[in-house]
Amino acid sequence: MADAKFDSDSLPGVVSTAASDLSSLRPSLVENALTQALPLPDIMFGGAVLVAVIMFHAFWIRIITSSYLNRLHGLRSRGSLWRADLLFIVTIMMLLALHLAEVVVWSAALIFGDIVGNWSIAAYFAANCYTALGEPFSLPQAWRIVPPIIGMSGIFTFAWTASVLVNFVSRYNDLRDFMAGHPPAAHES
Repeated sequence: MADAKFDSDSLPGVVSTAASDLSSLRPSLVENALTQALPLPDIMFGGAVLVAVIMFHAFWIRIITSSYLNRLHGLRSRGSLWRADLLFIVTIMMLLALHLAEVVVWSAALIFGDIVGNWSIAAYFAANCYTALGEPFSLPQAWRIVPPIIGMSGIFTFAWTASVLVNFVSRYNDLRDFMAGHPPAAHES
């Protein structure tokens, strides 16, 4: 049995046409492969907004924490249990407002980035992704990495808020114990 061999001379028209087609496709194939592997526009866009959301969160969490601790300290000397409860409720509402504001930041980015054309839809999309519920609809292929980045920003900020909230609850419980006449916990400062 003879070995089969491809002879380019036997098909001159086919090979030359295929070669010219490949040469015209090669730059777009390479560009397309790089865009698929590293979709830089959506990574850069999503990464920039993620950093902005984290910095926004840092600024406001610092203000909320400072306010809570200052008011909590003031309640120790002249407060009542209902004021401690009210302070805790107001602080929780401020944390909720902070996260809702971060959804608005993402919504604005989607609108001004011309990715979504309607504020209501942008807010719904951003809220679903931010809370890691999933994307309610798919963005255009060019922006496929943005939803996971929105989810990452939510995970980062919710984890940060949860750690702050653990501290708030501990201090709140210590204040309630102090007001009820029980000894304070060991971490009291």
